[in-house]
Amino acid sequence: MTSPLPNEMLAAVFQTLQPDVLAQVVRVSRRFHAVAERILYTNILIGESVPRTAPIPRKTVTFCETVLTYPHLSDGVKKVAVRWLTDSGPRGPYTEHIEPVLQILNRALRTLHHIESLELALGMSGGSISSRGILSHCSFPSLRLFALSGVGRGNLPAKAHPNPTPPIEWFLSATPSIQHLRLADCYEVLELAPTDMPHLCTFRGSAPTAASVLPGRPVQLLSLVGHEFVTERDLESIARASVRIRWLDLSSMSVTPLLLRDISRHLFGVETLKVKLALRHTLHHAMSGISLLVGLTSVLGAFPALAQLDLSPTTLDSVSTSNTADERTLCASWAGGCPTLRHIIFPSGTEWRRRDDARWVPAAQ
Repeated sequence: MTSPLPNEMLAAVFQTLQPDVLAQVVRVSRRFHAVAERILYTNILIGESVPRTAPIPRKTVTFCETVLTYPHLSDGVKKVAVRWLTDSGPRGPYTEHIEPVLQILNRALRTLHHIESLELALGMSGGSISSRGILSHCSFPSLRLFALSGVGRGNLPAKAHPNPTPPIEWFLSATPSIQHLRLADCYEVLELAPTDMPHLCTFRGSAPTAASVLPGRPVQLLSLVGHEFVTERDLESIARASVRIRWLDLSSMSVTPLLLRDISRHLFGVETLKVKLALRHTLHHAMSGISLLVGLTSVLGAFPALAQLDLSPTTLDSVSTSNTADERTLCASWAGGCPTLRHIIFPSGTEWRRRDDARWVPAAQ
């Protein structure tokens, strides 16, 4: 099959197609194959179940073998995201099958010199695999986003897995281009040099790890994971980022109003706050439903720059749909305590915005 269209125009068309469609396009003709395969391998997204009964991640192996067999594909790879969904329980039965896969994954990653985004969620927390075996001898001068989880202890208690997560500092130090770092299940303190990751602007991870990463770095967006208790010492360290934190995401941990007040004393420059509140244990036991949220007025007033509040991750019993009157009342109450507030998303998902005349209206209006 021939086409009168130049390759540049074909590429522009193919870039609008979904990966499953592109996989069909590469079979149409040699010319289509040559153009489409480079686009197909620009963004590699692999998600696969790896049960004990079939402990080899076949899709990952296929990708690695392909880029090793056809080296010309490596130059075009910009993003790789690998997620394994493994069975819970002991990791021993996986080890003999996973180790060879990690070796070929390492060989494949070594060829990706132009990669900009690497996300590895390997689902092997509690096992013996380490980041060094996966990333050794890799050089990623253009890497902007790096995410790693499912390696080492993860969020397992120390008594269940006494060995700490293997160090990752050596890789972070060797990759100064990183701007976005996500270590979702790392609870260790990282030993970084002051000159490491000078361009880091977003971080996702536990409070202890954040406290060791943020000081001196220009992080403006922070997403915390883990337990609802954050020490004063960690908050003090987090506040020593070289710029003020403007976006704070607490949707992956249960947050009490007391913790919010503690946070406000250190991160008083927050403009956007996304939070999953744990209200039942902290506000009046006789209150129910959306009325629980009334007690937030004084807490929100402690954030002098807060403009947007997103409570959509919060679950409230008996609140499945929005109550317009109650939500409008809360908007007015919160704005009274926090005059900078302009945009609110309730647990119901309803969005409200403050107009120039100070009236609150649903965002759809």
